[in-house]
Amino acid sequence: MTFRIWLITICGVLSVVAAGLFVLAPVETRMSVYEWPDTPAGNRILPLLPYEPHRLDVTFTCRDVNTLGDGLLLSTTAPREAPVTNHVGGGLTVDVAADVVTVRVGDLRLITSRVNHDCEWSVSSGPHGTVVSVDGERLAHTENTPVVTGMFTDLVDQTELRVTVVPDTRFESTPGPARIVLAIVALTAAATMFGLLIRAHSERARRLRLLPRGWWRPRGPDVLVAGALVGWLVIGAPTVDDGYIVTMLKAADDSDFVGNYFRWFNAPEAPFSWFYELYRLVVAVDDAVWWLRLPSVLLGFVLWLLVDRLLLPRLARRPSTPARFGAAGAFALWYVQFGVGLRPEPWVMLGTVLVFLLVERAVATRSAPALATAVVTAGLTVAVTPTGVVALAPFLAAAGGLVRLLRHHGAKLVPVVLGAAALPLLVMFADQSLAAVLHSTEVRTAIGPAYGVFDEPRRYEEVFDPLRGGLNRRMPLLLLWLSLLVLALLLVTRRARGLATRPTRRAVLVAVLFFVALAFTPTKYTHHFGAIGGIAAVLLAAVVHTVRSGALRRPVERSLFVVAVAATAAYALGAPLRWWFVATLGVPWSREQPDIGEIDLATVVLGGGLLLAVAGLLGAWRRLPSPAWLLPLLAMGTVAVELGSLAYPLHSRSGTYSVAYSTATSFSGSCGIEDWLDVEPDVRKGVLRPEEPREGSGFGFRRNAGYPDDAPPPAPYGTDAAPVWGSGGTAGSWTSPWYPLPAHAASADAPPLVVPLAGRGPVSATVQFGDRDGIVDREVRLRLGDGSWREARLDPGEAERVRVIAVDRGDGGWLAVGNPRLPHVVPVTEYVPISRPVALDWVDAFFLPCRRPAAVAHGVTQPVTHLFSVGPDSRWLTGMSYSTAAGGPYASLLDVANLVPIPTYLRGDKLREEISVFRFDYVAPPLDGMAR
Repeated sequence: MTFRIWLITICGVLSVVAAGLFVLAPVETRMSVYEWPDTPAGNRILPLLPYEPHRLDVTFTCRDVNTLGDGLLLSTTAPREAPVTNHVGGGLTVDVAADVVTVRVGDLRLITSRVNHDCEWSVSSGPHGTVVSVDGERLAHTENTPVVTGMFTDLVDQTELRVTVVPDTRFESTPGPARIVLAIVALTAAATMFGLLIRAHSERARRLRLLPRGWWRPRGPDVLVAGALVGWLVIGAPTVDDGYIVTMLKAADDSDFVGNYFRWFNAPEAPFSWFYELYRLVVAVDDAVWWLRLPSVLLGFVLWLLVDRLLLPRLARRPSTPARFGAAGAFALWYVQFGVGLRPEPWVMLGTVLVFLLVERAVATRSAPALATAVVTAGLTVAVTPTGVVALAPFLAAAGGLVRLLRHHGAKLVPVVLGAAALPLLVMFADQSLAAVLHSTEVRTAIGPAYGVFDEPRRYEEVFDPLRGGLNRRMPLLLLWLSLLVLALLLVTRRARGLATRPTRRAVLVAVLFFVALAFTPTKYTHHFGAIGGIAAVLLAAVVHTVRSGALRRPVERSLFVVAVAATAAYALGAPLRWWFVATLGVPWSREQPDIGEIDLATVVLGGGLLLAVAGLLGAWRRLPSPAWLLPLLAMGTVAVELGSLAYPLHSRSGTYSVAYSTATSFSGSCGIEDWLDVEPDVRKGVLRPEEPREGSGFGFRRNAGYPDDAPPPAPYGTDAAPVWGSGGTAGSWTSPWYPLPAHAASADAPPLVVPLAGRGPVSATVQFGDRDGIVDREVRLRLGDGSWREARLDPGEAERVRVIAVDRGDGGWLAVGNPRLPHVVPVTEYVPISRPVALDWVDAFFLPCRRPAAVAHGVTQPVTHLFSVGPDSRWLTGMSYSTAAGGPYASLLDVANLVPIPTYLRGDKLREEISVFRFDYVAPPLDGMAR
């Protein structure tokens, strides 16, 4: 071996060793300590996350027990009688009764013992479990560890009771000095290895251009792609996880690592998270919607240039104009749906295309540098997200060529590949220890969702569900499958004219392997399909090119192709456009499939395709252009429909909030839906006063009536806020007085008329609107549901009087109706200033770009004053944030606070409640801690 080869080998081995030691090297963690009682003494809240501390030490003496007498000496969760929203349980409790001390962890009783006049108790909890000792003697032990959300006692003046809490902050770490040195060594060794490889290769092989001549000149397809990307930047709908991810990025400033925030105890995304660090830099500059989308838009255009300038020419010899427009249409179709946003799919698209191109170059030129670069790129792509495993598919697809490459270079290539493969470890374990990453993976797997291979049909059930599987996701996926089918048939029959057979076969195999790899990923969401978008675009273009080049020679073949395209399009068009959350507001075809003049577009497309196929069989193909143009037209037409439908709310909702208008105004500093959101801080101000007082007419309705045990409280905001008339379970009816409406009630910007009501069984409630003389001109029957309180929102129109008629037909039912009100509102930013952190739900966080989430750092969830949640119709999506089983950050807050609803109203759309605001009423002030 020559000296250069020895040096390359040494650098490769050194890169592997240094990267491996880097993973094992220690990190520096930040420890926080909370001690209680503090000054001033008293109950304190300490909503830990994770809920169980790393260590808890409690000490008290018999003097404390005797001072208390009977009662609660200590509880680390809110006492049962505390007015909180949800008791999490599982805390440490020390109760005293008749000089007898009982210590429990959750429902498990550890010890019950009578005290003496002079004794010292200690309770120590940590990774070993919980131990109770008296005067140094260990008396009880359990593997359980208590939950901590605060410190509560009945002691008026704490004497010798002391508690020290060390929360679990294992993820709040930074690289230690040894890690930094090892990273430098690994990078230096790898850079030297690559430099030597490139020099050796350039001496042996002729120099090849990386990019074709004139690649920078704009073309028609470039304008199409750029227009679609820029249009989506301004008016497009967000992805389902944009709010989830932007909250993770904002919260990372407090914890110094990107945690999952909304579940999994804020465990880090490592080892799949390096691209989040790039987005952290973006969020640090600005949080405007257009700015958050800009990186993915720019990434999309770079990816398009790779597809059009390098990937398509590799498959198609001298790509035709229809092929280039087909690639542009297909790329836009995939990318606007799956790529523009904060999700990782665009990075996987880019990585997969780069790996494919590099492997192709390595096979064609026997280039070791190209192969090593492909290995690094594949590793970095896998480190983006589990779906990134698709980046390994090009190696499998080109296995034959890679074997020949290895034979050519011999064993000296092994350390090169290993050295390149080790580099991604530096970003996968950048600031987390191996133990922390393993624990994070264990937590995510245990809590889930984590589905196996045999659960893969769930993904396809969702995408083809008529309600959940939208046109915007069906169409690209179905066109990919059609392209794979056509190319497979043409390649098998050796009729793929104009295509490079081997590269095309490898591209097809990569797409097939993608669906195999997808089955092994732990979650089954439809947005993962977007990872194959770059390869899918070029495959559709390959179909267009070969059909345009005469692959389908006979008229019957062309007609069958037309029928296949029309049937595929019709099936895709048989679903509505499904956008995320409030992005559907005002968007046509978001609840029904597209139509033209009440005729389904799917029917039009299918009928047109069949007519064209029949006409072709009758000889029309001699005069008609090639059917290859159908695929580009279908892809570009779908993108046009999507963009046009999302732009429509600029007109249909010109007087209120829409995603398109909000994103467009974000260039000048919009705060999203908050610009249109009002709140009602005091419901008493809006209660309407009747013209004449009356106690009701009828058979049992009375003011603030009692209800069965399963009934809700007397009123949603308390009887002092809105008196309630109720049946108390007795058959009867009630007609309210006439309530006069203020003159501004008819204004479009005025809040709605609100009628609180609850009921169960054979009951009904009707609101009647009338003129000044009380003549009824309109009635609205109110919906009554499961017995919980709801607030019916009604548009009074031009009415000047309103009254309520309630009827209980008996037979075990009951009904309650609150006095109507016309809310007095203020802008939400006036009620909760933008500068104040709030709790956020992942569903709506992206639509509230100016809001900063509650900090999850130092082992504690910040006790903020308000929660910005989604409206009642979507609230079922947010449960994990409040669930201890899911590791939600707000579960501990609900154990120490009562959530009080603050009604919200969307200006200009008065009947809708898309955003809900709640106030946290805490049972005690927070406990301060200190970092060590």
